[in-house]
Amino acid sequence: MSVSSFFIGLCGLGWIIAYIEALRLGFRDKSYGIPFITLALNFTWEIYYTYQGYLVFGSHISTYVNCFWVLLDAGILYTYLKYGYAEVSVSKTVFFAQAIAFLVVCFVIQHFAFLYLGIVNGALYLGYLINFLMSFLFVRMYFRRMDLKGQSLLIAIPKCIGTFSTTILFGIIGSKTAGGVHELILYMGLLIFFTDLTYIYLVSKKMKSLKAASLGGHKAQNHYVQKPISPR
Repeated sequence: MSVSSFFIGLCGLGWIIAYIEALRLGFRDKSYGIPFITLALNFTWEIYYTYQGYLVFGSHISTYVNCFWVLLDAGILYTYLKYGYAEVSVSKTVFFAQAIAFLVVCFVIQHFAFLYLGIVNGALYLGYLINFLMSFLFVRMYFRRMDLKGQSLLIAIPKCIGTFSTTILFGIIGSKTAGGVHELILYMGLLIFFTDLTYIYLVSKKMKSLKAASLGGHKAQNHYVQKPISPR
């Protein structure tokens, strides 16, 4: 296995774990684990570059990874369409119309990025922009929700590791397929990395807080339970 394949495989594995967890939590919590703006951008990016990648590179590891991502993102998109309506203040018709319209716009964005930047730079730079937006919206989602519904360290940590692995590959080591080292990707990747670390810290802190509150409530309940009177 080449160095490039190793880092791309590590990235793919990290995101697959994050996607599976987001899908699981979506059904468990009757919510969605990835903010819709980045979910739509991610989903259309994966479809577009799975197809274009196959045409240009054929049976490359990135093509297989992207294809698997598409299937998982389709499931996460379903959880948003099924449960996301409860978190907005518009009618169901408007909710679905907005979602479909934005998906179409996202496909147009992918197409123009491909036309102007090419398959490698289009996939790379737009992918990292989407990635940063997702990291930022994860933090925003944390502060918008009162609890950790749809959120987990098993989403945050693998996402962070997966992205950082390709940051090392494209920003430091360099990839022949990607045209060498991309210094801008290194800076973007570091920004994403520190945003992801912030989100990991916030989720970890909230988990400890919720656990402490749960244990405190349990102890208080036991304290007020009347002890049975012993027979004399």
